[in-house]
Amino acid sequence: MDRKYDYSGKNAHDLMVVGMTVRLWSSEGTAGKATIQRLFEPLARSGFVYPYLALMPDWHPGKDSVIGSVVPSRETLLPSVVGGDIGCGVAAVPLPLCASDLAPFFEILGKRLCEVIPVGTAHNSVVSDRVRELELWEKELRAPVPNRVLRKVMRQFGSLGGGNHFLEIQKDREERIWVMLHSGSRYLGVQVRDWYVERGIEQTGVDQRLYARIPYLPAGSALAVDYLADVRLVVEFARASRREMVCRASEVIRGLTGRIEVPEVMRDLIDINHNYVDEEEHFGEALFIHRKGAIRVAAGQKGSIPGSMGTPSYVIEGRGTEQAFCSCSHGAGRAMSRSEAARKITHKDYVQSLAGVVCNHGELLLDEAPEAYKDIRLVMRGQSDLVKIVRELVPLVSVKGR
Repeated sequence: MDRKYDYSGKNAHDLMVVGMTVRLWSSEGTAGKATIQRLFEPLARSGFVYPYLALMPDWHPGKDSVIGSVVPSRETLLPSVVGGDIGCGVAAVPLPLCASDLAPFFEILGKRLCEVIPVGTAHNSVVSDRVRELELWEKELRAPVPNRVLRKVMRQFGSLGGGNHFLEIQKDREERIWVMLHSGSRYLGVQVRDWYVERGIEQTGVDQRLYARIPYLPAGSALAVDYLADVRLVVEFARASRREMVCRASEVIRGLTGRIEVPEVMRDLIDINHNYVDEEEHFGEALFIHRKGAIRVAAGQKGSIPGSMGTPSYVIEGRGTEQAFCSCSHGAGRAMSRSEAARKITHKDYVQSLAGVVCNHGELLLDEAPEAYKDIRLVMRGQSDLVKIVRELVPLVSVKGR
C-alpha cells in the first residue's frame, strides 16, 4: 500500500486479507483477526476495494455484509455491502427540560410514544396531512417500485421498525432531557436493493461467478447511475421519517408538560445515517464510499453514537481523520448473535441490567439486552482519534422495535 496511506494512531491496526488491507480501529488490538479475515476474504478476492477497507470498533458480522465497515472503491458500486436498510441512521435532539420536569410522566410517556409511533411490523393506520403534504412524495425513484409498495411505504413513514431500532428519552450530566431514535427506510430500502441486485446480473460483460458472491455495478453504467440516485432518495426518505418521529415524540412531551415549542426543538436536531454509498473525495481523488453501520463526521461535525438499552449513548464531534475516511462507529455493535443472546441471557439478568429504565421487560427482547452488545465505553476508547465526546447520555425511557 502506498506510503501516503500510512497511519500510526495507537488504536489503528492494519491486517492483511488476501492482499487487501483492513485498517481496524480497536482498543483491544487485533482481537477477532481470524473472523475478520474469513468475513472479508470474498471481498478481498474481488479486487473492488481501493485503497483499503476501514473497520470501526463496533464491527460484527451481518446478514449480507460486515456492520461497522467502510468500503471505498474507484470504479464499482456494491449494493450488497450497503444492504437493504438504506438510509438507516440515528437522530438526537436536546429539549429545554430537566429530568425532574419529566420524571412524573415516565411511565405514561412510554405508552404514549407507542401510541403515536408504530413499532415492529406495525404501520400507521392513518396517514396525517403533515405526512401527505411532504414534497418528498413528489420525487420519483428510478427503480420501478410498484404502487402497492409505495402505498405501504407511506403508511410505514414515521414508524420505528424492529430489531435494534429504538426510541429513547435520555438525560445528560447536566440533567437535560434528550430524545434519540434509531430507524431506517423500512420496506423501501429493501425493495430498491433487491431490484438493482436482480438487474445487475443482466449487465453486459458481468462476471456471473463473481457476481454471485459480490453483486456489483460498474460505476459508469446506467444502472449504477440510477442506483446512486435512488440511494440518495431513500436516504432522504429515512431522514424525513426520523424527523417525523422526533416531532411526534416532542408533541407527546409537550402535551404532558406544556413546556416546549416543537419547531424550536427541531432546529437543534442532529441526524446522520449509517447505511449508504456516495461519492466523496479522499486522499485527493474521488471514491465511492460504502458505509455499513458507520457514520461520516467531518472535523467539528456533531453526531450521535448510541449504546444499548441500559447503557450510555454519546453526542460526539468528528476529528476529520482522513485515514478512516472521516468515519466512526454507529453504535456499540453486537457481541452475541440474536440466537446466542436468547440462549444465554435470562429474563432475570435482563431486568437487572435495565434497572432504572422504563421499558418493556418482555422476554421477546432478550436479544436486545445490554449483555448482547459490546461495551460502549471500550468502543469509544477504540475510536478516540476519530471522535471527541461532547456529552454522555443515559437512558430513562426506552421503546424498542420488536
